[in-house]
Amino acid sequence: MRQISINRRSNRILYNATISVEASIYPEWLAFMREEHIPKILSTGCFSGYKICRMVDETTKSYTVAVQYFSVNSDKFRIYQTQFAPDLQEEYLARFGSIAPAFRTVLHALEEGEVVADINRSEN
Repeated sequence: MRQISINRRSNRILYNATISVEASIYPEWLAFMREEHIPKILSTGCFSGYKICRMVDETTKSYTVAVQYFSVNSDKFRIYQTQFAPDLQEEYLARFGSIAPAFRTVLHALEEGEVVADINRSEN
């Protein structure tokens, strides 16, 4: 039987940037995100990790990408918003503003869960 580990008292903030990236600049954009932008965001100390997700089965001339950052708590996220976000967003806009516009959302994680090891009752 599979077990799920649930943290019902999560206080983490999920900061999501959804970006529409023109296919012609996607490799350049992705390299910038991996090598410059995301490392700068993580170096603020306000986030514990990130994910880059691309919408499945797109056949258009652009890609929809979600970049998600995980803040440990709302206090750390407020520090990011006030002390770091304005400069980092300005830098992003100067480089990719009209060809890879970003829409940002902030979510409070109420509960988190993950599958943990199978329980084999015959071993007990």
